[in-house]
Amino acid sequence: MIGDSCASGTAQVSGTRGMSSTNRRRDVMRLWRDSSLTDGLELLRASCFDFSYPAHFHTEFTIAAFVRGAQRHRVSRHEGIAEAGTVMIIQPGEVHRGEAVERDQGWDYCAFYPSARFLEQIAEDALGGHGGIDFGRDVLRHDPTIARDLLRANTMMAASTDVLERQCAAYETFGAVIARYGQRTRRRPGRSSSRATMRHAVAFLEEHHDRPMTVGEIAAVAGLSEYHFMRSFRAETGLSVHRYLTQVRIRRAKALLARGVSAAETALSVGFFDQSHLINQFRVHLGITPGSFVAASK
Repeated sequence: MIGDSCASGTAQVSGTRGMSSTNRRRDVMRLWRDSSLTDGLELLRASCFDFSYPAHFHTEFTIAAFVRGAQRHRVSRHEGIAEAGTVMIIQPGEVHRGEAVERDQGWDYCAFYPSARFLEQIAEDALGGHGGIDFGRDVLRHDPTIARDLLRANTMMAASTDVLERQCAAYETFGAVIARYGQRTRRRPGRSSSRATMRHAVAFLEEHHDRPMTVGEIAAVAGLSEYHFMRSFRAETGLSVHRYLTQVRIRRAKALLARGVSAAETALSVGFFDQSHLINQFRVHLGITPGSFVAASK
C-alpha cells in the first residue's frame, strides 16, 4: 500500500513545473524552500541508491517518511534501519548520517525541516502546556498512516501553486505528528549542561563564518587549549569544528540563494573559496547543486 503511494507521488512531483532534479548516478533528489511557511520551511523528496549522507546536522527538526527500500542510519550514538512505513523524527542539532542498506534496492523518502518555533506554534494548540516541543528518545516509529500522510503532503506542497493550500497541509500534517508523538517540556530538549561551555565558540563560528579562521582563534574564544577544545567540541556536537563550520556555511548559502543572490556571490559571502567550492559542498552534503535548489524553491 505504501509502495503504491510512493509510485503515485513520484510521478506527480516529477511533472511539477518549477521543480528540478539532479542525478548522482541513479539518485534523484529534490530539495526546495517554501518561503510562504514559517521560517522558510525546507522540504525534500529523494530516491537514493549510491548517495550516502555524511555526518551532518540541522538547526531545524527533521521529520521524514520512508516509502520504499531501507536506509541504514546513525543518529547521535544510535544506529538503526528505516524501512517503508517508518517515520523518523530527529531533534535539532543531532548529528546523523545515512546510506542504503542495499545499493541495488536503495530507498525512497520525503522529509520536512520545520523550525522549533514553527512546531511550538502548532504545539500550543495541539498539546497545550508550556516549554519546547520534544519527541522523546525514539528516532523511528513504524506508522504507515502518518508516513502516508507525510508523503501526500510533501507531494501536494511540491505541486501546488496555492499558498493557502500548502500552509494548511503543513499545519495539519505537523499537527498530527505532534498530537501522536510530541510533548512539551519547560526545558529545551537535547541540551546538556556541558554543552554550554561551547556556546561562545559556536556563536563565534556563526558570526565569523564568512572568513578564514584557525583552531587557536576559536579555542581562545572558548577559553581552552587547542587540543582540549577540539576534543570537547566534537564530544558536544558530534562534529569536528571544520565540519560544523561547513554546515553553518551551507545553511547561510541556502538562505542567500533563496533570496536570489548568485552562486558566485553567495560562495564568497559565506566563506567558500569560490563557486566551484560551493557546488562541491552542496553535492557532498545535500546531493544536489545550488542551481537545483534555487530552481526548486518557491
